[in-house]
Amino acid sequence: MKLCSLSLVILSFLLHSSESYAQERATNTNLINKRGKLISADFINTIKATDIISFFPEAEELEGDLSNLPNHDIDLYRVIYTSIFQNELIELSGLIVVPKSDEPMSHIQYHHGTMLPYPYPKGEGSLDAPSLYNGEKVKEKDSQYETRLFGNYLASYGYLVSLPDYVGYGNTSDYEHCYSVNNRLAEQSVDLILATREFCNEKKIRLNEKLFLSGWSEGGAASVATQKLIESEYAQSITVTANAPLAGFYNVSHYAKKFLTLLPFIWLDFEEDLDVLIWTLYAINEYADGPPVPKEKFFKYEVNDQMDVLIDRPSSRPSKILKFTAGETRKKLVEKFDQNSLVDNWKPIAPIYVHHGTDDNIVYYKKNTEVMVNNLNSNGGKVYLKKYEGHNHYSLALLYLSNMIADFETH
Repeated sequence: MKLCSLSLVILSFLLHSSESYAQERATNTNLINKRGKLISADFINTIKATDIISFFPEAEELEGDLSNLPNHDIDLYRVIYTSIFQNELIELSGLIVVPKSDEPMSHIQYHHGTMLPYPYPKGEGSLDAPSLYNGEKVKEKDSQYETRLFGNYLASYGYLVSLPDYVGYGNTSDYEHCYSVNNRLAEQSVDLILATREFCNEKKIRLNEKLFLSGWSEGGAASVATQKLIESEYAQSITVTANAPLAGFYNVSHYAKKFLTLLPFIWLDFEEDLDVLIWTLYAINEYADGPPVPKEKFFKYEVNDQMDVLIDRPSSRPSKILKFTAGETRKKLVEKFDQNSLVDNWKPIAPIYVHHGTDDNIVYYKKNTEVMVNNLNSNGGKVYLKKYEGHNHYSLALLYLSNMIADFETH
């Protein structure tokens, strides 16, 4: 029996699609087998335990006392390791901080918060990537803030600490950062955990069986996403002992719907606060799973890359740069945000100690943190709320570090 021309076209398409899918799947498998490999580890510096406190003078301005934490001298290593981004094998950078100790040590992976992709005068920009820290006193107050606080103190206390730069920083500064795209950040985080194990084997550093996760702001959500990924896909090779995220944006779907609805009608001048909102919208659309929505569907000005979003926007008034979205455009954008929600549809196995200040106006506490805690507990998880009354996004840094260690030490 002869097939009509249309049938032949359909059959040809199906065969070609099947072959393409098989090739793509084989390529992806090949990439997966190459991820999480240590490429290099370069010694940076040694910091004496007696210098840890003087290297973080900002502590004098904050509530809390960390003077009892420095116990060990620490060695810093800049590492390069393999990961995957946009279906491409890439080489990411990060920092590993090792206490000088002969005892088997626990591993903490700390995930940094928001860093703008360009240098910022007093920190929180691209020059704050952990791998760029040289282990010396900084000249600018607040620069390399998180690395000096969490990398130095945690390691001097006795933990081996790894800190991913993430794509877009350090070794991959020519790439865009997938800002707040939790599933991408989690993949890159897992790859550093694997590479850190290889590093320890090469350096004959003894680890015990305990792996802890932590992170602040963007990194707080990333640490939760990393646990979710590990427990769903890496349970045979990696076990999380406990997690302590600080001020993460977990309930992204709830706020995304509000922002998409309200921001296009707001005439107030947001100044620099608008950057994070529209960068999140851009990055999640661009780098969450599935084809991106055309940017002209929701931006009123021409946007080709993240620098257009952050530097070339013509106004700080949302109504002048954002279009109101409806129908299929809005549906697809909401679906992209839904992928990055961490508040439901999974049951954490390892306990999570969730830290957040009630007066945080950077990453909202309301309808965010308690929603995740309650939902994950209703799913059977062990999630504990650490609420800091009256504290904002920054004022609880020392209290968080002290309480995190106290909770981790119970495991």
